[in-house]
Amino acid sequence: MRLQLMAVFLLAGFWGAYAQGDPTSLEAGSDPITADFLFNYYQQDGNHAAVTGGTGTEELTDLGPTLIVNVPLPNGQSLSATAGVEVYSSASTDRIDRVVSSASSQDVRGYLNLGWTKPYAGGRGSYGLLLGGATEFDYHSFSFGGSWALASENGNSELNLHGVAFFDRITVIYPSELRGRGDFVNDNQRRTFNLSATFAQVINTRMQASLSVEAVLQQGLLSTTFHRVYFQNTFLPGVEQLPDKRLKIPAAIRLNTYLSERAVLRLYYRYYYDDFGITSSTANVEIPFRLTQSLTVSPFYRYYKQTAADYFKPYNMHTGDETFYTSDYDLSAFDSNKYGFGIKYYPLSPIARLERLSLKSLEFRISSYDRSDGLSSYAGSVGLSFAIY
Repeated sequence: MRLQLMAVFLLAGFWGAYAQGDPTSLEAGSDPITADFLFNYYQQDGNHAAVTGGTGTEELTDLGPTLIVNVPLPNGQSLSATAGVEVYSSASTDRIDRVVSSASSQDVRGYLNLGWTKPYAGGRGSYGLLLGGATEFDYHSFSFGGSWALASENGNSELNLHGVAFFDRITVIYPSELRGRGDFVNDNQRRTFNLSATFAQVINTRMQASLSVEAVLQQGLLSTTFHRVYFQNTFLPGVEQLPDKRLKIPAAIRLNTYLSERAVLRLYYRYYYDDFGITSSTANVEIPFRLTQSLTVSPFYRYYKQTAADYFKPYNMHTGDETFYTSDYDLSAFDSNKYGFGIKYYPLSPIARLERLSLKSLEFRISSYDRSDGLSSYAGSVGLSFAIY
């Protein structure tokens, strides 16, 4: 956690120092450093907590800042860094020890991701490397990967490939009443390999589309060891048990259509399959509408529907003779609705300027989410985009 917090302060310090540096250190006409600061707030509630076996409060509050910095380098290269901290309080994880207001009721997650890209093929393509890490009270994660992109000579088509591997070390935590009764899992590692391909095409002067396909393979400890599962005719619960391999395959299509000088229609559909038995569909529509030359409002709506995993049953419904079992309602059958809007202010001239630091845009976004199993949430975010010349 200290490393992630240090990274945030180092990036912020670099940002401030650069903004007050010698103006002659940048060549005239060179691209500026860009920095985006985001602050997110999320609150949810429900009555199907996995920690207590599929029943009980799911109340959770999460908030945190994120800083994204992109630094242009000579010959078209660039460096990027994304650092953030999430502070959350959770009434459900508070029940791991069945002691209200215990240490598990709140925690901090920190993460840092670094990227480097370099152009080739006369600027029509690029390739890059990725490196990242994250930490929380029950896991530590390290990741690395790469990217490759190439556009057609006329710029109307582009293919992007992206691959990343995650290596997680998990702290095995059992519910308090099951401690000292032996080991329920035999691994504390999780490995995730993600490969995606996206093809984007300009159809005509008013329409653009993209198609993406992804394959995600997970191996190792995929269950959460402090998720309780209650069985018929049994007093003590068990620990969630899931297979040690999972294959996920989502495919999505986007279509952006220019409606008028003031409005754009953005459509999105995603189909998802995994070998846990879950299939899902996601449909999203967003219509950014330009009220003035500098102000845009973007209402949006998303519908989601999924089937249940083969291993899911509600509270006290498992028989105990299954090999795999869970009462996590994230793996149940449900549908959901999410709706909200965003407001973006992006004037031609900077909103504010301090030395070489310019505030270029300001954005707000708010949404409401309702799930058919009773889970509901609200989310809001504020984003500020800066340029450092």
